[in-house]
Amino acid sequence: MCLLRFLLHSRSTLSRYLPDKAASSTTARRTPTPRPPPTQEVQRKLNLVIGNESCDLDSAVSALTLAFIYAGRQKDQDFVPVLNIPRIDYPLKTEVCHMFQKCQITPEMLVFRDDLPEKLTNPDINVILVDHHVNSWAANVGEILDHRPMEKHPAVSHLPVHCVRHIEPELGSCATLVGERYMAEQEPRSAYVTKLLHATIVLDTINFSPTAKRFCARDLAMVEQLEQLQREDLDDGERRRLRCQLFDELVAARADISKLSLVEVLRKDMKRLQTERHMVPMAGLPMLARDFIDLPDAENAIRQFGCGTNLLVLLGMYVPPVKGGQVMRDVALISLSGHAPLVERVRQALLACATPPLDLRPHALDTNFMGGSFLRQHNVQATRKHILPVIKRVLLELEASQHCDCDDVYFFKEKPKLGLS
Repeated sequence: MCLLRFLLHSRSTLSRYLPDKAASSTTARRTPTPRPPPTQEVQRKLNLVIGNESCDLDSAVSALTLAFIYAGRQKDQDFVPVLNIPRIDYPLKTEVCHMFQKCQITPEMLVFRDDLPEKLTNPDINVILVDHHVNSWAANVGEILDHRPMEKHPAVSHLPVHCVRHIEPELGSCATLVGERYMAEQEPRSAYVTKLLHATIVLDTINFSPTAKRFCARDLAMVEQLEQLQREDLDDGERRRLRCQLFDELVAARADISKLSLVEVLRKDMKRLQTERHMVPMAGLPMLARDFIDLPDAENAIRQFGCGTNLLVLLGMYVPPVKGGQVMRDVALISLSGHAPLVERVRQALLACATPPLDLRPHALDTNFMGGSFLRQHNVQATRKHILPVIKRVLLELEASQHCDCDDVYFFKEKPKLGLS
């Protein structure tokens, strides 16, 4: 089974179930596909495999490869992978574009979130969530593969009773979960799928850095199995050398912002935290937030990105290009409306965080940029999935006490990614 052929057929597959929406896309107009007789549609079932809204390499690759694997094994059903971003945002995902180009995957082969309707009115459409478990299509979700703890979110309560949940927080990468399914049977096999899964796990685990500690034994075992599929004749030393080379290549691709505006850099790695009264886009940076604010026109970019919001939280991550360099992280809290009490409350909650302790300290070179608070995060093992619940708890407490007079709160976080258009 060929991955590229599978992806090319995905849009025509989608058009059989959602003809009106599929026909509205530019790609669909270029490649019209006649609808099959109704009897064929009744016999088959559509499964949408969708990653999270940050659409990082783990999310994008997990969606594509799991859909491919299931399509090869459940031939009486249709599987369509979906990148959970608007098509226009695809160039912002530089490391995704880089790996997909290496595998000859073009944007025209891909299905994006805006290629689909906002709501799924057909209860027979099954949704499979990868690398997240909170989604507006919760009522249609039949399976979840995720490597973060289950959230207490209203959408989770709408998951069907029959939904199969594979929640593995100890894993460093969702691609490991997908890889285990890939390796469980001999078919299907694809050199591109092997390459994509392998690269994703190497990047997500920070190449098994003992300092970052973002992996477990299953992640390492999966990478070794995938390397066996790629090259059986290499010794361990050569495998580690090639792994380091690949990691450096992916870090450089992820950090390549040469063709992006600063607003696009802020939007590049975005996730939303949502409560009853607040929608919080969390975006990440491929550099320290303290370094970002020194860039020309950084203040205008931040104001444009956070227009109409009270709070910005920038979470930066810098991975040194030199071998053995230490990963660095920091957190910036900025209020565009001068809402100092909210900033201070979030800051104090992050300082007090004990599970895990973030070990936040002032930067050596302090700044009063936009009246914000800038803190180095010395526990580099803590990531967005640890920081997000702390911020969410602050917002919920404020809502419960009705002391919060802000209607919108936006946050930006680690590595490189962006947020709102």
